[in-house]
Amino acid sequence: MERLSGPASGLLAAEEPPEGARRRARLHCVDRPTLVLGSAQPHGAADRRAAVAAGVEVVSRRSGGGAVLLEPGRHVWVDFFVSSGDALWCDDVSRAAAWVGGLWAAAVASFVAEVPEVHSGKLVADEWGQLVCFAGAGPGEVFSGGLKLVGVSQRRSRGRARIQTMARLAPGLAPHGPLGTEQARSSMGPDRPREPDFLALTARQRAEADAALARRCGAVPASPSAVTEALLGALEACG
Repeated sequence: MERLSGPASGLLAAEEPPEGARRRARLHCVDRPTLVLGSAQPHGAADRRAAVAAGVEVVSRRSGGGAVLLEPGRHVWVDFFVSSGDALWCDDVSRAAAWVGGLWAAAVASFVAEVPEVHSGKLVADEWGQLVCFAGAGPGEVFSGGLKLVGVSQRRSRGRARIQTMARLAPGLAPHGPLGTEQARSSMGPDRPREPDFLALTARQRAEADAALARRCGAVPASPSAVTEALLGALEACG
């Protein structure tokens, strides 16, 4: 496990391990709020004026999927690097992230009220799922009570896969015990910024996107350090 910190733009551009290298996990800690657009989203998808006013950096990643809002202390972002010769490698993109989903499910299980489930199969995303990562369902992503807790995207070459993952957190709920469905929805309430706040949408589109996120997105009621420790324990358990 490597640990890097700094602006998201620098973390996304950090040098990757060479193809053929041993498997590696990389924990990223951002130092400022950042909206990360998916590779298929144009720069014009972001509302730059709103982002600047709120002090939110806007960057793009080279993997697919919708936008993700990173907030210091409100998420755990870990990338996994696997070379094609590794036992964890899988040519089938829909199955390649299953082991990562299993790791994350084990890591968050003790924090949530309902047993986490890992999405299998292909990407399921309507217009809101294409716009915002946490409004869709992709291979390896983790849900509890029907709410998405961990997002996953992949960037692949012939010799290596980079599986990018992020768990959304609600640390303030930690003292109240396991997260139920209503708590998960309230953690995404109007007092907390969300991706639509910084996307170029009409007022009606923003309201519809907010409603979709309220129905589909959850958060793990734990601190980044607690979730990171749990993830490290899951990694050690699987060898």
